[in-house]
Amino acid sequence: MAIDEKRITDFLQQSDLRSRVATVLRTAGFIIVWVKEEANGSRWALYLKLPGTLRQSFGTAREVLVWAVQSAEFQARTITQAAEVILQERPRLCEDFSIVITHDPNTQQHAMETAETLDTIFLGFSVSEFSQFKPYGEKDFIASLKNRLYSRDLYDLPSAVHRSEDFFGRKVIVKEIVTRLRSGGGHVGIFGLRKIGKTSLMYRLQTALRNDDAVYVAHVDVERIDAIKQTAEHLLWNLGESIYDSHRQIRRVEGFQLFGQYRLFSAIPDASHVFELFDHDMRLLFSQRKRKLVLMFDEIELLSPIAPGSQWGNAFVRAWRLLRGLDQQYPNRLSFFVTGTNPSIFERNSIEGVESPVYNYFSISYLKPLPAEDVRSLLVDLGQRMGLIWRSEAVERVFSATGGHPALVRALASLVHRSIPRLEAEAIVTAEHVRGAVDSFFTERSSLLSQVVAILEEQYPNEYFLLELLAEARLGEYREYAEAFPSDTAHLTGYGLCEAPQQCTKIEIELVQTSLQRRVKQKAAASPQASHGLRPGEVLSGYEVVAIIGHPGGFASVYSARSPHGELVALKVFKNSLLSALQRELAPLQDINHDSVVKVLDHGTSDGGVVFMVMELLTGCTLRDFCTRSTRASESEAITWLTQLLSAMVAFHPDDDRVRQLRALSEITQEQMNELELARHGFVHRDVKPENIMITSRGAVLIDFNISVRAATDIVTRSMTDGYMPPEGLGNVWSPELDIYQLGLSVLQAVLGVEGQPTNVPDLREMAHRDLNPGLAALLTKMTAPVPADRFTTAAQALSSARRLEQDETITPTVAREAV
Repeated sequence: MAIDEKRITDFLQQSDLRSRVATVLRTAGFIIVWVKEEANGSRWALYLKLPGTLRQSFGTAREVLVWAVQSAEFQARTITQAAEVILQERPRLCEDFSIVITHDPNTQQHAMETAETLDTIFLGFSVSEFSQFKPYGEKDFIASLKNRLYSRDLYDLPSAVHRSEDFFGRKVIVKEIVTRLRSGGGHVGIFGLRKIGKTSLMYRLQTALRNDDAVYVAHVDVERIDAIKQTAEHLLWNLGESIYDSHRQIRRVEGFQLFGQYRLFSAIPDASHVFELFDHDMRLLFSQRKRKLVLMFDEIELLSPIAPGSQWGNAFVRAWRLLRGLDQQYPNRLSFFVTGTNPSIFERNSIEGVESPVYNYFSISYLKPLPAEDVRSLLVDLGQRMGLIWRSEAVERVFSATGGHPALVRALASLVHRSIPRLEAEAIVTAEHVRGAVDSFFTERSSLLSQVVAILEEQYPNEYFLLELLAEARLGEYREYAEAFPSDTAHLTGYGLCEAPQQCTKIEIELVQTSLQRRVKQKAAASPQASHGLRPGEVLSGYEVVAIIGHPGGFASVYSARSPHGELVALKVFKNSLLSALQRELAPLQDINHDSVVKVLDHGTSDGGVVFMVMELLTGCTLRDFCTRSTRASESEAITWLTQLLSAMVAFHPDDDRVRQLRALSEITQEQMNELELARHGFVHRDVKPENIMITSRGAVLIDFNISVRAATDIVTRSMTDGYMPPEGLGNVWSPELDIYQLGLSVLQAVLGVEGQPTNVPDLREMAHRDLNPGLAALLTKMTAPVPADRFTTAAQALSSARRLEQDETITPTVAREAV
């Protein structure tokens, strides 16, 4: 439309307010292309065209509505009126946002609250503000506009997507299904995880089909029907009402006996006649109208009589016998589309001893998570409208965490949006922002994760059991059960949760895997804990207890405490006053001076006979915190920690090379003698595991030497954490090779993001070769080789390999993270 400059000029000159608003908008770069007024000029509108510089900033090329109402107080109908103008002018006007102006000084707040549930964002400005914007004042209108626009969280969609602007990806799927349903006789079943987008897909199909003059579309919400009355008659009545309401041409058909005849199901005089009446009305419809009819059922598994707690009985079979009979009598006139979580009811040839009318009747497929390119589009396109600029590594981290599950993608992105202060300028989203959002996901959005897998746990225990095996990296067991339950495994593969059994090493949605891992751990820790012994405030030899740290150990409990000098320290109190327990740990720590070994500050026995040791208080987390898919260590982090810890082991393990060097000297000082003694005998930690490795600001630090022994000491007790003993056992003496094996296994768990199990070491080694850089995989699998002869014999050998890997440019880089 050509711009009518004279009309616009005359319109703006009618009042000082119009002129002032227009001047501010033009100064900001907008072009006024149309004007209109209502109610004798008390309501008026400007249509703004965005120049190229602003189109990218605001994510639209359409015109933006400015709606001004010259009233002293804000009224809710102001938003309603603006929304109606936008609807009338579709697709000319932008539906993403609009500007509203009133005299009310609180217009911004009122507009935000009134339009909270609407798809369009209404940005409120008071008349007085236009005296503060350039060229009348110092404030920048574009900056204020962005500030208000960016505060809206477009990622946060609690319900299914209705608008095409909010629907990302799956356009090919929509086109294919529409073609099948439009042809008549094409019956499609789409199944997938909860919140995967099945209902949103159904809405897109409805929109596409309703724009087709050859098709009627009717939809029933099975969840609502299931909540009211679980009978076939009630289902058919609801379906008939949906058919009746679907198009005006259907409502014009005369002679319906059921469709549109009863306001409530309970108003039907005799519900036993519903089958006959439904059949009559369908026949009448097909005889009177030539269009095809598509019937859609959402959450179809709720109709299943085999689902736990179902009261549908034979209703499912009876209803589908009638519907299938109509399809056969009127070929190519009727198509069905169903969605659900699990297709089991359609895979059975009989239901409770009766032949199933839907067996092999539907074309079953799965709605899998979004591919990486669609996740990128969702994050970047919506982010652009909120002032978020996504770095590639941040997008990749979101995809890795969510596996492309759209609800999880949106929820995680929403947490990212909330974590970034809303500024006038665009904000860069980094991988560190995503990492922080992942950390908070399990507390703030745990219910969403529960919804994703809850129906599997409640109604499909075999599938859920398979997921638990996979979450714990029990690959051997997983494959055995996968062979025993092929249909359940096929469902998991269809959901996009797993690859085919022989290639599968993890759950593809790492947030789901992490959630399952945490649930398994919580179950294991459900038993009551032992008494901590000391309480906050108690003083032991001048050290005031602050709090318990971690879980009480078998030999001792560890507390954070305040020293007599006011410093925070770690106070380790040995149970039963076992001085030998202290000596076992104190001896190696006093002899070792290495940044990757915890430092001893003090030790002794209290007046009450309590044996204690004081160490530096390390702040950070343990390696165990990285043993889930969402928090797993990067390859670069793993190599750095390996290098640090292997270097520490070189320092406290026996060192035959150093012994030879020192012995070759003509004279040995006392210091060298001590070094020789340490090099000759050394220590074996013998309990290296993720819980005993702290990740701190100075790197990885090995802690808890309470069962360490001198190397080559005879093995009397074989106590150690279950799952960390080499497959060949321990032999007769304690060997440094044990520490190397345990360290390799601990880092393997952290970099793969799985908990250790007594039986899953072969599975972890297989995962390493599939998922990790070849060099890192080779290092870790050599450290954990099942045959001793295939392992490193000294920490120095392993350290040399780790240092070579530090120079490998193909290793996944580390994203900086703060110690927890």
